[in-house]
Amino acid sequence: MLQSDDIKDDDLPANTLEHFTELDQVLQMIEQIKSIRASSFEREFEQYAQVLTRYQEQPHLLDPHLELLLSRLLTKIRESNLADDERHAAFKYLYIICKVRTYKVLVKFMPHELSDLEFVLDLLDQQDPKEFDHWETRYMLLLWMSILVLNPFHMSRLDVYETTTSSATTNCVVSNHVQTKSSKMERIFKLCQLYASTNDTCSAMAAYLSAKYFIRSDIKDVYLEKFLDWIMDQHQADTVHVKFGQLAAVAAILKHGKREDLLPYADKLLQWIGSCNYKDGNDFLKYKNYVKIIQRIGLVHLKPRIASWRYKRGTRSLATNLNQPGAGGSDNAAESEANPDELEEEIVVPDSIEEVIEELLQALRSGGNDIRWSAAKGLGRVTNRLPKELADEVIGSVIDILNPLEPHEAWHGGCLALAELAKRGLLLPYRLEELVPLLMQALFYDEMKGYMSVGQHIRDAACYMCWAFARAYNPDDLKPFVQKISSGLLTVAVFDREINCRRAASAAFQESVGRLGNFPFGIEISTTTDFYSVGIRQNSYLNISDYIAQYQVYREPLINHLVQRKVGHWDSAIRELTAKALHKFAFREPQYMAGVVLPQLLAKTDTIDVNSRHGCVLAMGEITLALRQMELDSKDATVYLSNQRLAELNELIKSFLERNYYRGMSGELMKSCSTHFIRSCSLAKLQVTEECLDTWQAVIDICLVSKTTAIRESAVEAFSELCQAYYCLQERNQQNERIINAYLKGADSDMEEHMRMGYIAAIGVLPAFMTRLHLAAILDNLVKHALTPLQAVRAGEMTVQDHENIQTYRWSEARTQSVKALTKLVQSVGYAENSDSFGNPHNFNKVIQCLLKALDEYTLDNRGDIGAWVREAAMVSLYEIATNCPPDLLSPMHTHQIVVGFMQQAVEKIDRTRGLAGRLCCKLIHSTPAIPYIPEHAKLLEIFPEDEKTILWLFADHTFPLFCQLLSFESYSKRVLLGLSASIGQLTESLIKYASTAFFQFLRSNSQTVPRLCSEIRQNFEENLLNERVTYPMLSFLDILIGSGTIDAVLHDENDSFAEDIFRLLNLEVKGYKKLYKTASSISAFCQLIQVPRLSRRVLSKMAVFLGLQHVHVRKTAATKLYEALALHGDVTEIPEDNMDEILTLLSETDWTLPLVEVRPLRNELCQLMGIKPPVSGAAAAATTNNQTTTCF
Repeated sequence: MLQSDDIKDDDLPANTLEHFTELDQVLQMIEQIKSIRASSFEREFEQYAQVLTRYQEQPHLLDPHLELLLSRLLTKIRESNLADDERHAAFKYLYIICKVRTYKVLVKFMPHELSDLEFVLDLLDQQDPKEFDHWETRYMLLLWMSILVLNPFHMSRLDVYETTTSSATTNCVVSNHVQTKSSKMERIFKLCQLYASTNDTCSAMAAYLSAKYFIRSDIKDVYLEKFLDWIMDQHQADTVHVKFGQLAAVAAILKHGKREDLLPYADKLLQWIGSCNYKDGNDFLKYKNYVKIIQRIGLVHLKPRIASWRYKRGTRSLATNLNQPGAGGSDNAAESEANPDELEEEIVVPDSIEEVIEELLQALRSGGNDIRWSAAKGLGRVTNRLPKELADEVIGSVIDILNPLEPHEAWHGGCLALAELAKRGLLLPYRLEELVPLLMQALFYDEMKGYMSVGQHIRDAACYMCWAFARAYNPDDLKPFVQKISSGLLTVAVFDREINCRRAASAAFQESVGRLGNFPFGIEISTTTDFYSVGIRQNSYLNISDYIAQYQVYREPLINHLVQRKVGHWDSAIRELTAKALHKFAFREPQYMAGVVLPQLLAKTDTIDVNSRHGCVLAMGEITLALRQMELDSKDATVYLSNQRLAELNELIKSFLERNYYRGMSGELMKSCSTHFIRSCSLAKLQVTEECLDTWQAVIDICLVSKTTAIRESAVEAFSELCQAYYCLQERNQQNERIINAYLKGADSDMEEHMRMGYIAAIGVLPAFMTRLHLAAILDNLVKHALTPLQAVRAGEMTVQDHENIQTYRWSEARTQSVKALTKLVQSVGYAENSDSFGNPHNFNKVIQCLLKALDEYTLDNRGDIGAWVREAAMVSLYEIATNCPPDLLSPMHTHQIVVGFMQQAVEKIDRTRGLAGRLCCKLIHSTPAIPYIPEHAKLLEIFPEDEKTILWLFADHTFPLFCQLLSFESYSKRVLLGLSASIGQLTESLIKYASTAFFQFLRSNSQTVPRLCSEIRQNFEENLLNERVTYPMLSFLDILIGSGTIDAVLHDENDSFAEDIFRLLNLEVKGYKKLYKTASSISAFCQLIQVPRLSRRVLSKMAVFLGLQHVHVRKTAATKLYEALALHGDVTEIPEDNMDEILTLLSETDWTLPLVEVRPLRNELCQLMGIKPPVSGAAAAATTNNQTTTCF
């Protein structure tokens, strides 16, 4: 699917197509249609459907090729020798085209030769309506028949000549649903009855066929009444199983038939449909058909006409309107009423019309959206044929629906109906005085209903009303209401919560600007509030609204809407955006904000509605910040916040505390908005009292220990700004010390993790003037809590007696927060050359050592490797410190450990951690100025690209080949191997594939480094012996490594002890066989060592032990792996060749899940065949020794 090369505008949709580019591909698919029973049919059909479905949004692109596509398919369908399954397949292909282009368009391209009638009729006779698999065949045949029955010949003449039955139908089994000996008229009639009675997709097409067939002049007198009577007999008030196809057929006949043909049946149909009581149930499909039938019966009763009294707008030229904005109504605009000199034909309105209108008015209140929409259009059509007096009553009844006592469904239906009436010119201008206030209510309709809000569909319909008004009325008629309508539409376009409402309002505004030409600043605003720009809610609230607010005429309506409706909105995201929008508006209208808006918001803080309180406090904080910024920037010392207002702002948080607003579920919202308010007031440097500061500090203390992360983060931000703004005074030293001591004590608490996180985060944002006096205590506290308890004891930050709650071992989130706080502390205090800063080498080294130790945290819980959060935070911190600190503070050891730590993390198993480490490592290597003491720096610059964005760091196939090159350098290879062993030895198949491929490719290309790398692998294993985090993947890694053949030279070198050392370390790791998974995983590594001749006997003895252990899984795994190893490497062992087949047979055919007493004799037999001693338990060996000693005596 090709995109247009000429379209360069970013504003155009990305999926816009120019023409049907896959024509040849589709034609080829049609030529190669297979039977539906063919194995490849489903795949090919799905591919065909996928190609055509791409054009669902632009189906007109198929029109030039529809005739060709249909001719190919129908030619295949007409083939006389075509198998039934292939014909069904062709109809499936044809249906996809119908689905994309719709049947109303496709039917115009269907062939309508008379010769096809017999063919299609016979095929329809042979179909089984209950056969689900071939419903597309029936659907398309009924559609084809709907064009064939429109032939100009009398249907009875078609039975004069015997038509030879097509051979295409001779192979089909006639199911006798329709008698083939009847006349064609009768057969088609019965087909309509049959398929209209099936509640499936075909019933809709049967209804369409019925409408085309029964309105024929030669059919209507014979079958129409019979068909309608049959349907009425089928549907009565007590009918349980309603046939929707039959109801749709009646509606379609009433739609397509001539009035004079249908008028004799209108009263009968009205009486019947009214007696069925379909509107009383909850079945919307029944009600929808009911509404369609009712409205069309009404149209049958009334003669087709255009109301002479309707409103006639003058010029429809957009160019004229745009060129004459002041004279929107031209002289050509006619009056709303017809010329009284004209003689109007007397309109006879039957009594049944009153019932029809009443039913349509009731349908406007229905719970179904489609029903209301259908009723609205029906009212518009019926009213257009009524005299003015009666039509005026109908319009008044519709307007009466829009009142507060009606449900939201009625409001939606009323708006749709009024829009339809306006489109047809049936709403006369004098109604506007009454309608516009209702329109404003509908534009902002938003009511809570339980835990959800209703009103989105009403606001959308109200925008449709505005659009219809713009097209219906002259500018002069709407001129008194332009201000209200334009302000309302722009308010919805930028401030509505729903994207479809914003876009609908934008479209209505643009239509009004073009049609009326008298909207203030319409052209400038309409180019900004386009379809795409209003699609992003944040952009609408913060950017577009600010642009519109530059025009005075719209400024106050926008502000008032936010204050009255959005400040207390049920969605917290909307309340937050409202506060930010009011912040921007405050710069444009400061006097109005200070004198009108702030008092309103302050008054609303007393409400019991927590949403309203939350939004008001947020908005007050943002407005206060903006007003104070303007006061501080003002050259003439303008004051916007009076002393009274300042006193009210000072007392606000205190009043919340006194009323206990911070308790319970609602307290969470109040905590969030209060911390935001404190932060804004602190940034504004608002004049506050000591009592106010104490209450603010008390609220922050409450919020710091909240379980909600967002509240803690907001409290930390507020505390940071509060300290910067108010705690810098000399007289506050004592209070500051109390705060620091309280937070340090809180950080030491081991009651809850979230409490420690809040206190540590607050300590991290303390300003330098507060921390310098207590730097040692703060540093010790943060370092202690950045490490696990075991690491802290080893580092001397904690004694064994200072043990914490056992749960703190899993507090990785708290340790992550501590690492981040430590970084912020370093940044705030700086690197000055004195003892109370990080220019002091002692303090600096303490931080670096702490962060390096944090790189070794691998805490696990039910969430997985939660230690990764600490490692990632530590890497970010190390990078920030290394790139910003004075170079002389970094020692060679520090630099080396930082770089190798990043490199190890860059080859481990978690994608996110690996990507971060790789990116930071690359940036560190290319840092400017250069980081000192990086080993092999020049070669690293060649390996890593200067622009880190050129590498996809999250993708293993991009990063592992890069980092495997580091194995060439002794400075880095050992730690890189440690990370590689974790990646290659874990369970993710794709990661194993890319990591092992890159590693083995390096080993094959650099064979001279293999002995050194093997020695380093042995060192890693030995240093981490019994450390299951390392050794579990190490066992799988050794299996893959030895089996790859890349280290055969080392394995078979008798002067190299690598193989013996690995065997020894494996024995030590699984000693005691207490852990099932570890024991089973080691078997593969042991078996790989069989290929080393000098170790084969010892390995076989070890496998014999495994074959006799209690664990069934271990025995089965040992037998399987030993079989594979002997099959591959049996020739290098000392096993007699004659016994090999018997050994392999015994290993593969023995049921190793049998009880141990039965398995061990077989195991011993296996040992004898392999030429090794059977294993003996420790107790048995001791007993044998004692017996031998007794015999000697």
